[in-house]
This record gives sequence, C-alpha cells and structure tokens, in this order.
Amino acid sequence: MIILNYIPLIGAILAFLLGVIISVNKNQSAKARLLLTLIVAFNAHSLLESYLFYNDLSWPGLGLSYLHYHLIGPLFLLYADALFRFDIRLKSWVTLIVIFTALRLIMLSFVDENILETATSYTIDVILLSIDNILSLVLNIWFLSFALIKIRKVHFAVKLSSTEELKYRWMKSLIGITIGLYGLIFFLNVISMLDEDWLIYFKIESVINTIFTLALVYSSIRFPIFSVHGDFKVVKAKYAKSSLKEDESKLIWESMIQVMTDQKPYLNSEYRLNDLAEQVGRSVHHVSQTINEQVSKSFSDFINEYRVEEAKRLLNNGRTSQVTILAVSFESGFNSKTAFYNTFKKMTGKTPTQYLKEQS
Repeated sequence: MIILNYIPLIGAILAFLLGVIISVNKNQSAKARLLLTLIVAFNAHSLLESYLFYNDLSWPGLGLSYLHYHLIGPLFLLYADALFRFDIRLKSWVTLIVIFTALRLIMLSFVDENILETATSYTIDVILLSIDNILSLVLNIWFLSFALIKIRKVHFAVKLSSTEELKYRWMKSLIGITIGLYGLIFFLNVISMLDEDWLIYFKIESVINTIFTLALVYSSIRFPIFSVHGDFKVVKAKYAKSSLKEDESKLIWESMIQVMTDQKPYLNSEYRLNDLAEQVGRSVHHVSQTINEQVSKSFSDFINEYRVEEAKRLLNNGRTSQVTILAVSFESGFNSKTAFYNTFKKMTGKTPTQYLKEQS
C-alpha cells in the first residue's frame, strides 16, 4: 500500500496547477474565482501536508492545514452564493464559524504537541483528533447540504438553453458528489476510532480528497460559470438579427408600463421576466430586448426601480412609526433586507434609514 503515500502529492500538484488556471478564468466573476481558488488551495495544502506526514518529511508549520479543514463547506456555500446570489445572512454564518473555530482551538490545545511523532500508537490524543475531525466533517456536510438546497430553489429569469441547463445540473451534481465524498470520509473517521491501525483510514481519506480536487477543477474548467440570476443582461449587438421592429418595440413598452402601473406585479418578490412576457403576450427575448432598447437596463434593474419607488412611498407615508423598515422592504417586493438595502442605496445614493431621517 506504499502507493497511498504518494497519491496526495499527485493531487496537491494537480490542484495547485489547476488552481492557478481557475484564478485567471475570466468566465467567472472575481468573487467566484477567489472563493473557488481558496477551496482548491486549501485542499492542495491539506494533500501536501498529508504526503509529508505519511513519508516522515519535515515542513515548517506542518499540521496547519488541519486548522482550515472545516472551512471547505462554508466556502462552498459562499461560492454557490457568488454564482446564484442567494442573499444569505452572512453575519449568522460568520458567527457560527468563529464559534466553531474557537471550540476547535480549545480542543486542540489539549492534544499532545508531539502527536505527529507518536501517532503510530492508539492514544487519547488520536481519539480527540478523530472527534474533532468528525465535527468538522459534520459542519462541512451541513453547509454543503444547505448550498444544494438553495441551488435547487433558484428561480430563473429566462428559460435556460441546453448548454446552460447542463451547467446548472453539473453544479448541483458537483455539490452532491462532494457531500457523498465527505460522507464517506465521515464513515472512515468513525471506523478509525475503533481500529488501532487508524493511519490507513487517513491515507484512504487523502485519496478521496484527491478525487474531490480533480472533480472540482475539472468541473470548473469543463463547465465555466454562467449567470442564472434574474438580470439576464443584454447588449445591443445581440439584437442585430432580431425580428423585433422599432414600432413593435414601442407597443410592447407601452403594454409593459401599463402592466406595471395597473397591476403592480413587482410587489411579488418571485416576479420574473417570464411572468412579464406572459402578461404582455410576447416572447421573453422580445420583452428583454425592449427593456434594454427603451431604457438601457436589465430586467432586474427595471423591476427594482419600481420597488424602490414603492418603498420610498411607504417610507414617506408616516407608517414607519408603526412598522419596521424590514416590513417596508417586503411590502415593496424585495425578498430580503440585504437586497433591499443594497438596491435602495444603489438607486438613491442613500440607505433606507438615511432617506427616512432626511424626510423626517
């Protein structure tokens, strides 16, 4: 089984090289690239240290990768959020991670600092490390599962092409595969606590982490990231061959304005481009083209302008003494306080609180 000592090195080298490629992949947003690069880099670091440990090689700070072991799941959630814009409550998650990190450090402070030299024997320190490892895995699996649930609930602004649908399905599959691999590692850690020859299980874990790294970097290169959010941004050149005539575009625009004025569909936080197209009896692409040509805006910005105006109306009517700003955000069609604050400030230059104080 000597080959198990060298597989982590192969995985670490490939992860490092492909991580560099990911970091310069312009098909992804800067935030997505950074988060994916961190995921790959952390895994490469862990694999490299596993290789050094299994082969009795020294390394300054050997074992430091163990401290970021529980961050893969949270990073994956942030990565998925960068792609699909979940508007998750980051403060709550950060607080949870900080608390868990502190607890890990406290637990590790009770572990013999020379455990790497005495790790051939089955000791209480090894049991503590196994328990800590299991708790970290539970946290990772929980965050990965949460990300998968969020991805499955994504609402698309337009019907996806076959290529986009493939990419979306692959992203879900990648998260699912990762959960499965971490579940297998969890099982190995539980078994290792019942077997004195525990080191073999950690070597198998390194093989699984290598497979995870290869699957991750392959998916990021084979299926570059695409936008599935409601923006559906468009450019003029895209419509060079469009069948939509200028007069027809104006008629569609008038119908859209009438729908917005009479029915106020923007108050529904789940309102999408498909819904507007159905209401005016036109194709999704013609409606999107009309918005872009008439006001040079994406569908999301077009709808959010109405929502911000509604929010301003609610803030001005004096009801904020009885209801909260959060309630105003929901009443005006936003699905979260974060999205409301960010959009309101983007379009008015002020936060809702600042706007309310000025009106008072």
